[in-house]
Amino acid sequence: MTANAETVKTATHLRTISRELTHRYAVSEVFVTSLDTVAEHQFVVGAQLPRMHAYYGDHAGSLGLRHDPLLVMEAARQAAIALSHEFYGVPAEMAFIVRTFNGTGADTPAWEIGPAPADLVMRARVTRRHLRGEAVQGLDMVLEIDCGGESMMTVDGSFSWVTPQQWAGLRGAFRKSVGLGPFRGASALADRASAAEVGRENWRNVVIASPEVSGSIARAALVPDLGHPFLFDHQLDHVPGSLLIEACRQTALAMVLHRSPRLECVGSGFERFVELDRPAECVAEITGQQADRTVVHCEIRQFDAVAAELDLEFADDELDFDAEEAEAEH
Repeated sequence: MTANAETVKTATHLRTISRELTHRYAVSEVFVTSLDTVAEHQFVVGAQLPRMHAYYGDHAGSLGLRHDPLLVMEAARQAAIALSHEFYGVPAEMAFIVRTFNGTGADTPAWEIGPAPADLVMRARVTRRHLRGEAVQGLDMVLEIDCGGESMMTVDGSFSWVTPQQWAGLRGAFRKSVGLGPFRGASALADRASAAEVGRENWRNVVIASPEVSGSIARAALVPDLGHPFLFDHQLDHVPGSLLIEACRQTALAMVLHRSPRLECVGSGFERFVELDRPAECVAEITGQQADRTVVHCEIRQFDAVAAELDLEFADDELDFDAEEAEAEH
């Protein structure tokens, strides 16, 4: 039996796995549908993407007709965490710390939203185990993701886990290092950018203030809405990585939205916590631009330091871009 046949046989899409395995409180936000082991440190995971989603499906223009790459990466994130609990014995109460999280999309029809939910097959392999003595305390993982027999995306990441006591120590030590005491609650929200500025239709999904654009650089303050039902699915004492990535995308889009860009690749590294009760900003700079492609380097800054760095690669939506050019010529 080939690896592909074995994968198709073992990935199922009948029901979601327990929300606890994915660190989600809302059952409706669980996308993983099955977990199975194929060989040592190799696994197959099923997941299903909805045809419409209030957060990931909220994109202006033709991008609303395609699956969001960040939705696929979220499904991969859930898969990686669930595999850690299910096959590496990580206790449910452990807190996870992400160091890197990357995604590279394939240029295939798999991204087009069809007449049914998209059933994903993820072939996951652990490329490195982080050990303390003989105990595993973290993993590097790669997930090759297919949909309908078509390659869709490769996601990789590096993460570790700590006990609640260790987490409290890390958080307390970091806040003390930047002159803060215990977390008491988030700062008041700044005014958000308009949805149209950042390629959204629903203002609730805007996570930055109106960007200041100067040439190839844009700056925008973060607007973390603790009431957002997806980004703050459960109570947090810091800005989650999903919001940081979206803040970078929205800041970048403020410069390139006229090209009808679709996000194809994400590379991210997280160095420090981003606090909810102090201002933080995203600084995005176009570092490469071709006829049909734009690369943007982003930094999340707080306390005069870089907390996270991301590189985003966009490809122009050929249909929209050509239509705009044709209309302009006419």
